[in-house]
Amino acid sequence: MNREEVITGLTATQADGLACIICGLDYLRAPGSVSVPVGRSMTGSQVFACVDHCAELAGVDPMTMGRRVGGGRR
Repeated sequence: MNREEVITGLTATQADGLACIICGLDYLRAPGSVSVPVGRSMTGSQVFACVDHCAELAGVDPMTMGRRVGGGRR
């Protein structure tokens, strides 16, 4: 998968880059979650998948892609 690929069929939260496109994990509610960019939504927002299994299912090697650590609310 390429970072500029447009991914369709996402929820609003996934399309905004706030949730994993594979498992749906809400990054705002999961402090310390780590994700990798996997493409863009129809709106142009960058979208993400959780590192490890989700990234693998999305066709991304998390070792070669930049990582993003979720902030979350405490």
